[in-house]
Amino acid sequence: MNFQLNEWSSADYCRLTEFLKSEADPKYRDFHSSLVPNAEKNSILGIRMPKLRELGKEIVKGNALSYLSVSSSNFYEECMLRGIVTGLVKTQSFEEFTDLCDKFANEIDNWAICDCFCSGLKQVKKYKSEFFEYIQKYLNSGNDWKIRAALVIMLDYYLDDEYIERVLCRCDGVKSTAYYVSMAQAWLVATAAAKCKEITIAYIHKNSLDDVTFNKAIQKCIESRRIDEETKVYLKTLKRM
Repeated sequence: MNFQLNEWSSADYCRLTEFLKSEADPKYRDFHSSLVPNAEKNSILGIRMPKLRELGKEIVKGNALSYLSVSSSNFYEECMLRGIVTGLVKTQSFEEFTDLCDKFANEIDNWAICDCFCSGLKQVKKYKSEFFEYIQKYLNSGNDWKIRAALVIMLDYYLDDEYIERVLCRCDGVKSTAYYVSMAQAWLVATAAAKCKEITIAYIHKNSLDDVTFNKAIQKCIESRRIDEETKVYLKTLKRM
């Protein structure tokens, strides 16, 4: 079916929704719903990510902004597709980019939607410096999903020599008891240890992470294939009781 459209109508979007339903896999839905416990099982159709990404790329070849204006998020996959398309739009200005990001960030309500959206924001590279400053408002928002989004964006795009110290400082400043925020902090630290070892090990020695998040970070380091065995052995000794 062709979803590369110059303009989207409500009827076009209904056609897309019916197509998504036709692609549903009940067995995959049952499996995937177990991975996203805070998403309503009845809202999940069961469509694999490669199919959604393929569809997103097709939509963006047409009028993606028109699609976003008529689309909805009644089903989990509809929301996921909106996030994919948002990330693929080639924006003309930083303001247009942040407006699209803000609109979708308000829809995030589970880790899978969050992480897929963040990893697909390819235009971060176009506005890297400005966007790093901009996402501080997500960290300050008090919204756990926006906080996680900021952490995952930093993990995906800012773990390099220029930003690493500021990223770790921001990570350290997040004080949330939310499980998926804590997991994002731990994941960020472990990925940073693989990419920027010396600075991150120094941070691990001196941080203000709560014990649960700190121990999760150490465990993720130990499980990482990108961290050498000698470092893993040492990190094990730092776990808090």
